[in-house]
Amino acid sequence: MGGRKVPPLVFRMYYRLVQALLDEDEPRAEFAVARMEALGARGAARSFMRFGDPDADQVCMELLGDGFRMAPIDAEEAKAFVELCKDGFDLMRKTLPSIYSDVDAVVREVLLARAPKGDKMEFDGASHYQFWGLLLLNPKHHKTPLAVVEVLAHEASHSLLFGLTQNEPLVHNPDDERFASPLRKDPRPMDGIYHAAFVSARMWWAMDQISRSDLLTSEQKDQAKTAAETDRANWEAGLSVIDAHAQLSATGERILNDARRVMEAA
Repeated sequence: MGGRKVPPLVFRMYYRLVQALLDEDEPRAEFAVARMEALGARGAARSFMRFGDPDADQVCMELLGDGFRMAPIDAEEAKAFVELCKDGFDLMRKTLPSIYSDVDAVVREVLLARAPKGDKMEFDGASHYQFWGLLLLNPKHHKTPLAVVEVLAHEASHSLLFGLTQNEPLVHNPDDERFASPLRKDPRPMDGIYHAAFVSARMWWAMDQISRSDLLTSEQKDQAKTAAETDRANWEAGLSVIDAHAQLSATGERILNDARRVMEAA
């Protein structure tokens, strides 16, 4: 790709290319390379798009093809939510510069979508390792800049882990093993438990730090402190499962120990 910075969809095409090469399928491989080249470099500014806008069609079709369930957002709702998102990014930049630098480096595209009507489970935010740099947000679940800060800390932490595990996985547990998760009702594989614990630690850090900022009202500080307490409890719940059952890789152990030191020092 000539060393250029690329949009999330290029990462998706890279995964398609690798699978085509493993399958020795030359036409599929050539198609993936052509798509990667055609997509070009990413824009300098962070971009926002919505499911229902033609600009989002390629990404949405790929996500839907993976079985991701989502429905369109109307233009007026999207316009209002984009302004709220920008306020959230700005609040994070002013109050949490170290976390913001991670988020700013990772999150380059934001896709607005919601779950289809009638679905029992509804996402508030989501990320996908094959679309590195893309964040999905559901406007229904984020009504204030502070709520946007929290979901940014959450979902960008998943993307950060994806970026840190290019050479080996976090854990070596079999994917068919299932354990209780602090962030999900359904049992999850150990990789999911690890993600939940790490994400909870980062969310605690964000909410704890922002609760001390003079840019927040007293009510907002209380909301942040309450969120931080929940995040710490989720970290401890996830960590207990990891300590009892995880087969950590060297990378997984290093990242977890860094998070553990921060949480124990607080």
